[in-house]
Amino acid sequence: MMEMFLEEKPHLKPLPVDAFRLFTQGFRTVDDAGLVQVDGAYYSALPANPHSRVMVRVFDADIEVFSLMGALLRRHGKAARKGAFVMAHGDRLFNPSRETTRILNKIDEIGPETATLAQAIFVRDGRASHRTIYGLSNLARTYACADIEAVCKEALADGTASYSAIRQALERRAARASPEPMGLRQSGPQIRPLSDYQAFWDTHTLNKDEDTSNDHVIH
Repeated sequence: MMEMFLEEKPHLKPLPVDAFRLFTQGFRTVDDAGLVQVDGAYYSALPANPHSRVMVRVFDADIEVFSLMGALLRRHGKAARKGAFVMAHGDRLFNPSRETTRILNKIDEIGPETATLAQAIFVRDGRASHRTIYGLSNLARTYACADIEAVCKEALADGTASYSAIRQALERRAARASPEPMGLRQSGPQIRPLSDYQAFWDTHTLNKDEDTSNDHVIH
């Protein structure tokens, strides 16, 4: 037995210092910006092509992205919050796609200030900004285009080119424009005096009593 160990010893490797790391594994589709979503955060999957499938391993503190052939494409530290983008600036795709054009055309219908802001966001962040400019395009479902235009104009002037800042400004603008609720009123030009209502009910009750008493008369 000892002789067998001595023969194998030169071929043995040292045991790893760290214990085997547990992970979960699944598949993701790379989006139009070259990103995959994991637990609400977004990670670069380049050089995988947009709309292709990749395999993702999720460790306690890391994310690994593999091709379907098993080649490691990217290793990232886990994002601290949902909605975060984990990517190098060189991983951003700045050439407009058909999705970019579709969203920007939709924003053009709101107005020129909103369109200019959306273009500025895309120039800054590339395709990774699709979710932001898509959110801008949907603001017209809730707010008037004139209000969106006014807020976007202010954002362009002071450099606050973010969807959350635009939405919050619109919420404040809507709150200022909302009329204060009217309280209950006991009197006013369109409210009759209480005596008029009392006289109406007295007359109505008297007529009803007379009609009821006639029901018992036998002719």
